[in-house]
Amino acid sequence: MSGTAWMALALLIGAPTAGGAASPDIDAAQKEAIDTASRAVLDGHPEAALARIEPVIAAYQSTYSGETRKIYCGMSTAQTLAYMALAASEKHDAVAFGPGYCTALYVKGFALVDLKRLPEARAVYERVVALAPMHAHFLTELGQTYRPDRNWPKMLDLCTRAAGLADLAPPDAVASEHGFAWRCMGYALTEQGKLDESEALYRKCLELDPNDAKAKSELSYIADQRRKKT
Repeated sequence: MSGTAWMALALLIGAPTAGGAASPDIDAAQKEAIDTASRAVLDGHPEAALARIEPVIAAYQSTYSGETRKIYCGMSTAQTLAYMALAASEKHDAVAFGPGYCTALYVKGFALVDLKRLPEARAVYERVVALAPMHAHFLTELGQTYRPDRNWPKMLDLCTRAAGLADLAPPDAVASEHGFAWRCMGYALTEQGKLDESEALYRKCLELDPNDAKAKSELSYIADQRRKKT
């Protein structure tokens, strides 16, 4: 996985409940297990992470099984407010729980990617995006699963959506979420031969972080491609 993905998973360890309207009890009860599974992935033990996280996911599913309202994960206060505003405008009942359920699913998807079980990982990421459709990081992760398939239009679409939602991330993650999404977009655009658009995105990444090694590497690659055409 990308360095940004590793960073995001590491930051989830110890993160407090953010913006959820309900479920503080189950989030608190499952936090230690989620942290343990997260650390297992970060330590290079995805099988152990899966074994630890599956009961957690089952516990959330059991807890929420009787819920008749549309369920969202409140990964940030801004996202929670946006979901409730959307539900009100569409005149349907909804609830934003804490981030625990989506965090558990994300850990599972991360472990499956490490195990090269990409179709399963993509299915899990699709589930987590359905629960947190305004969380940029999950959209970018889903977009990245289309990279091995060379499905550049799908990858670009998902990561473009993520870039448009990055400002709704927790305040300390806004810049990194923009960078993650822009690098994903840039990669897809480069593969489509749209080097000018790709270059512009990588330069935006460097405006956010002048030490962005991935953006620098991709800009060097674009320069090489241009030289080959002359």
